[in-house]
Amino acid sequence: MSTATRTADPLGGVPAGASRTLSVPRRLAAAGWAVLAAVLAVLLARYWNGPPYSPDSWGYYELSRHLGGDFFRVDSWRSYQSTEPYGLSFGPLWPVLWGGTAALTRTGAHAGLLAAVGCVLGTAAALSALGRRVGVRGLGPLVTVGLLAFPPYLDEMLAARTFPLAGLLLSLLVLALVGTDRRPGPAWPAVGAVTGALVLTRPGLLFAVPLLAVLLLVTHRRQWRQLLGAGLVLAAVLTPWAVYGLAHFGTPFPGDNRIVVAAVPQLYFSDVLDLDRVPTYADDPTGWLARLAGNVPGTATEVLRAAILAPTVVLTAGGLLLLHRWWAVRPAPGWLPVLLIVLPTFVAEVTFAELSTGYRDHRYLSLVVLLLVLTSVVLLYRTPVPARLAGRTVGVAGAGLAVALLALPAAWALTFQFDTVPPQPHALDGGPVEQELRRCQDDGTTLAMRSGTLTARHSALTGARTANLPHNFAQLTPAQRRNWITTYGIGQLYLPPVGAAPEHVRPDDEPLTLLAAAARVTPDRCATIGRLYRVTP
Repeated sequence: MSTATRTADPLGGVPAGASRTLSVPRRLAAAGWAVLAAVLAVLLARYWNGPPYSPDSWGYYELSRHLGGDFFRVDSWRSYQSTEPYGLSFGPLWPVLWGGTAALTRTGAHAGLLAAVGCVLGTAAALSALGRRVGVRGLGPLVTVGLLAFPPYLDEMLAARTFPLAGLLLSLLVLALVGTDRRPGPAWPAVGAVTGALVLTRPGLLFAVPLLAVLLLVTHRRQWRQLLGAGLVLAAVLTPWAVYGLAHFGTPFPGDNRIVVAAVPQLYFSDVLDLDRVPTYADDPTGWLARLAGNVPGTATEVLRAAILAPTVVLTAGGLLLLHRWWAVRPAPGWLPVLLIVLPTFVAEVTFAELSTGYRDHRYLSLVVLLLVLTSVVLLYRTPVPARLAGRTVGVAGAGLAVALLALPAAWALTFQFDTVPPQPHALDGGPVEQELRRCQDDGTTLAMRSGTLTARHSALTGARTANLPHNFAQLTPAQRRNWITTYGIGQLYLPPVGAAPEHVRPDDEPLTLLAAAARVTPDRCATIGRLYRVTP
């Protein structure tokens, strides 16, 4: 859109006399897809046989293998808030997608990586459709390549965790909300369905739903009936999961962070707890608020580190600086209120999540970074430039900006990832250590380990019972440790060799010492690579 006009732009609400906006040439828009595909292909080629799978990755894979039988059954204990052998830690949508991909492609554990890459491409497709609505050609690849330059999001994709799917659903949510003005009939049910899918992907996003509903009621009060319909669709989507939670855990929305969020003391999801004795915000609201306040400095530091990790944040800041120019634009563009609703909603959600849990991880900012990059790119291309600029100048500027938005993030994503995250040999099969575990584990007993990766992978690959040592194991009394051993059927302890898992970088005899103080522990000579012990209460 490089030609001048004296009338308002129907897509952007451009005032008279300042209607020029930057545009992406068609060839560069097509090249954006080529750049995105090339980046994903290079990453797949490098990490196909050594993806950086984490305990969460293997937990999702384990759940995906049980979808056709005992739904959401777990063989690897990672949380001890319930003795029910069913998943408490994750939402169901990602394991379902992983399992479906595995069934279609026959790729097993690789299927999670394929599904994650598919979600990234789906995000680009959804944002491209949004770009056609807001008048920014090639929006999908521009934003998605920029998002891949945020290393924690890229790590989520390569580790086959949930944020690529959550990013796809968030993009669909923005697209549906933008469509409520023109086609409210199908758009509002889509809003409800996609919001429900987001919660089923990351249950912690349930906290964002009330805030989003309030903001939508304020900005779309004339469509309150349609908004009510969206709420009914949301309820219908969440009902099966609520029934599952009630059946196994007595709560409609199970999650191993529920007590962590509500507790006055700082807890961790894998702590062994007497839930009836943990004080919550209902018992001591002042103490609970004090704990949240104490997490503010760490959370602020985490955000600053994330900004340093993502060069796209610089672009984002530049784009958001243009936001003030829109206040004088009449008529206001229909997409702007949507971005101004969704962005603060997810900023508030991630802020509350980090303050209330005390968990500080860059990857939790992935959805906020997606929205920031999206808002930035749209504003950069839809903000009017002075009408006195020549059309050729505007065209060159639009093309140059598109080249920068594609080339710089793509180069950063590949170089940073290759320099910091090498492929992991035996990441998918476990190598000699996994073979030793299969050979030496007794049938019908639970094998305990300190390494979350080893325990989760062993159970996911074999269906054998494992348990990750509780986070607060050292703080438990010998009697409490003995009770844990008895309750979860701990019969063996394995101390892996150094280097067997990413988190196992030095010898660690503490588990042996702690268990020996609570039970009879004797060496088992079956193991030759690591050290194996039999545990008798």
